[in-house]
Amino acid sequence: MKNLKLGISALALTVASTVFAQTSNNPWLIGVGAHGVNHMAVANGGIGKKFDHFERLFSIGNYHITPPLSKLTVARHLAGPLVLDWQTSVGNVPNPRFNMGKEFMLLTGLGLQLKANTLWNEESWFDPYLRVGASYLRHDYSGLVFPQQDAANLDASNNKQWVGAAGAGKANHFAMPIGLGSNFWLTKNFGLGLQGDYVSTPFNGGSNVPNFWQASASLLFRFGQRDRDKDGILDKDDLCPDTPGLAEFQGCPDTDGDGIPDKDDQCPDVAGPVENHGCPWPDTDGDGIIDRDDACPNVPGPAENNGCPWPDTDGDGILDKDDACPSVPGLAQYNGCPKPQSAWAEEATGALENILFNFNKATLRPEATPKLDAAAKIIKDSQGKFLIIGHTDKKGSDVYNLKLSRERAASVVSALEARGVATDALKSMGVGEQDATVPETASDAERIIDRKVVVKPADAATWDTLKKSDIEVQLTPKKPVKKPAKRK
Repeated sequence: MKNLKLGISALALTVASTVFAQTSNNPWLIGVGAHGVNHMAVANGGIGKKFDHFERLFSIGNYHITPPLSKLTVARHLAGPLVLDWQTSVGNVPNPRFNMGKEFMLLTGLGLQLKANTLWNEESWFDPYLRVGASYLRHDYSGLVFPQQDAANLDASNNKQWVGAAGAGKANHFAMPIGLGSNFWLTKNFGLGLQGDYVSTPFNGGSNVPNFWQASASLLFRFGQRDRDKDGILDKDDLCPDTPGLAEFQGCPDTDGDGIPDKDDQCPDVAGPVENHGCPWPDTDGDGIIDRDDACPNVPGPAENNGCPWPDTDGDGILDKDDACPSVPGLAQYNGCPKPQSAWAEEATGALENILFNFNKATLRPEATPKLDAAAKIIKDSQGKFLIIGHTDKKGSDVYNLKLSRERAASVVSALEARGVATDALKSMGVGEQDATVPETASDAERIIDRKVVVKPADAATWDTLKKSDIEVQLTPKKPVKKPAKRK
């Protein structure tokens, strides 16, 4: 009874360690059940007797079955087909082979299982295995005595007690169980287990006295798989078992939320496309257009020009796209073109406004000097060719007014050339009163707007047909010649 209590304590220790192990490692399996021991099927020698004892292996009557919960199995899957287990069998077992009554027996130790279902499907309900173990066997044979010479041929028919048998007198043995078994999984975590072993004692002086066959049946409980990172994905299915992740990425995280798991993301903290390995496309020039789409990745430019800056071919500060004259420097007010000759002419005309001549002559008065200087500068800056056209009011005869307008225009040309205007840049002509708008009966102050010198750009097509001055040209009078009136 004392030894049986010791065996039950060993079972309790096994259960306690299993509870602890299940919370820190996985996958674990625990099995509880009953076992039966068959000493009669162990052969004593001789070919015929070996066959006899083999027949006894399958005889139910030769198995001494201990009460339920006489066997406990704890197992842990290592890797691939390998499983490490710890099996304990305990009970009061007789050995009728030697007419020995019930004695306490404890078999406990480690075993290595080689699982076969990894060849087709490790999650299969049919889970066969081969097992080899190394165990401690407690079964006391110290009371047995029989003749040494007959020890090898003893069988159950012998009622005698003999002296000097090899292996007799020992209670503690090193045992090596070797056997086959299979688990049958009814659900993912619950199943039935069957196992058969031959338990030999190889270091027992050549004696097979303690050897026996053992068969067992157990209820199996396979505990839930471990989830180290607590992300709800079991470690066996988790490609990143130590980092919380997402089911769609097999347990791996996607920190930047770009749809690429961190393990495949070269920039896990910054969102980027799959085609760039999870990194954002660079924008080297910072123009808002990624380098992949930027024709000028190192120079800022607008999207409408493919990331390149708009060119300014003539360097006038007006982009070619807005420049009506992209190859010639110009001004913004003229859409990037140079100031037109008409604008230069208008500006020169303004400078010559109200220019003063001596009374009734073409001689310029000293007060005209600033106007002439300004007009000369404008014309020189323009580098163009212009007509200086003289106008008069309607007072006086047509012929006289025409002659006076021609002379005054020629006088202005001479004054401008004297101020550095090129001699081939100006030609003069007079039109008299033909463009006058104020009646000759109006006051002198009112008619002043018709007395003027106008600058106009020369028509390139007719420039060569014009004379330097038209003073020599005679104009057919429009009306009878009047006596010249005095002019101011």
